[in-house]
Parts: sequence; C-alpha cells; structure tokens
Amino acid sequence: MAERRIQLTRQGYQKLQRELNILTSEENSKVAEMLAEAREDDQGEEAVFFDAMVSKERLDERVSHLQNVLARAEIIDADEDPNTVTAGNRVTVYDAAEKEEFTLDLLDHEEITHGRRGVSLESPVGKALLGQTVGARVKVEVPDGLVTYRVRKIEMIPDGAD
Repeated sequence: MAERRIQLTRQGYQKLQRELNILTSEENSKVAEMLAEAREDDQGEEAVFFDAMVSKERLDERVSHLQNVLARAEIIDADEDPNTVTAGNRVTVYDAAEKEEFTLDLLDHEEITHGRRGVSLESPVGKALLGQTVGARVKVEVPDGLVTYRVRKIEMIPDGAD
C-alpha cells in the first residue's frame, strides 16, 4: 500500500526542513558530546549515560519522522482550482448563529502538529469545507453541537502567514 502524500505549504515545508537541518547538525553534536562525557565519567554514573542514550533515541526518532514527512511531501505552490476549497486555502466563513465571520487556514495535520495554526484537513470542519465553493452552506458536527457555516471567500494562504 502506498503511503499517503502529505500536502504542505511551501512555508511549512521550509520550516520542517530547517528543523531537520538543526536536529541533524547542532543537536546531534550535543548528544554525541553528552555520550562522550558520560563514557568518560570516572564515577560511572549510569544515569548520565542512560539519559544521554534516551536523548539520542528521541533525536533519532524525530529526525526519522521529519525525513519521512519531507520525503512524502507535496508542496502546494498554486491553487489548482481557485473557486473550490482545497488544501492550502484560507477560507472565510460566516457563522449565522454566532453572527461572526472568521478565517480558517486548511492545512495537513503534519503542518499543524509542527506549530502552524490552522484547521486540519482531517478534522470534521476541514473535511466539511473541502470541495465547497463560495456561497455554499456547510453543516458540521463540532464538540459544541451542529454548526452551519457559509463560505464567503476562498484564497491561497499568503506566504509568510503563520
């Protein structure tokens, strides 16, 4: 079975790439230094060595995860259909019950997990908005109950938005 492609904005991809670069250079040398100190410790502090090994394992897992995400990444550079809600869109919706208009950035959960603000494509709201057009009414079950949004505007998330 093929692994799922991960749709990332260019900014999200670059952020993950920077994190990977930092982890593979600076952090890796810090952990190596900790391990070397733990091995040279005259007191035979097994706890120091164990902590260093745990840190190294966590670092290796994080690096592996980031490499996997970046390898499966599909960068969203342009809006293939500007009239339809897709990944990487900023959607302005109106909630009639709350008499409130607000915007939502639709992002892959990997981008949100790594510190970006937005609504996951896999969330109930994200799933309900995908494929909609301006003027569409969307009903979605959220923790507070059933809400209805009207799609008012669809645009690409601007570069530099966070």
